[in-house]
Amino acid sequence: MLLIVAQLVTIALRDRDTGSRTAIANGILTRMSLHTTHFPLRKLDRDAPVKYFLEPETTHPEWVKSCKYFYVYRFYSSDRRPLYIGITSGAPTRWDAHRKRSAWWPEVEYVAVSFYPSYSAIQVAEKAAIRSEKPQCNRQFVRGPAHLSLHLHGQAEEAAALLFRDADASFISELAHLLTKPERFPQPEPPPAARLADDAASTA
Repeated sequence: MLLIVAQLVTIALRDRDTGSRTAIANGILTRMSLHTTHFPLRKLDRDAPVKYFLEPETTHPEWVKSCKYFYVYRFYSSDRRPLYIGITSGAPTRWDAHRKRSAWWPEVEYVAVSFYPSYSAIQVAEKAAIRSEKPQCNRQFVRGPAHLSLHLHGQAEEAAALLFRDADASFISELAHLLTKPERFPQPEPPPAARLADDAASTA
């Protein structure tokens, strides 16, 4: 599959110089091979120069050079308590901003980094991580959205998937329990069955 793509790229760019053609084709092949990679929890030197913040990851053989700027970072305290989870599509200058402005920065002792093949992927992963770990200093995404749009005429499985993705586990559990007790939720009474006046008189 990769060979076919490379050939197509080469044909499409045949009028360009050889150097540019090779660079573009190699870039496309590299991006197609990207995969999510989770690096182990490690100690963080809070006072390190910015360029060394990500050195343990960038020197790891699993680090994909062309994708190094799409990552989720998770900061933990000395007792491994989740402090803050964030994402960035840039160099670790975002961490330097935390160092300069975040009151919780002196508590950070550990960091875990996960890189993904796209910015949309790290956005999804960030929300999931925050919902799962409930870090002390995050404000967004700790709870799910206050409102969801469920398609009641659609597939029940799709509605369930949406709830499990966005609703709190405690809410889902309580809702599941209530759905087994329809008697607690009396429905409005419909009008009586429609009959002709003669039919009604004959049954009187």
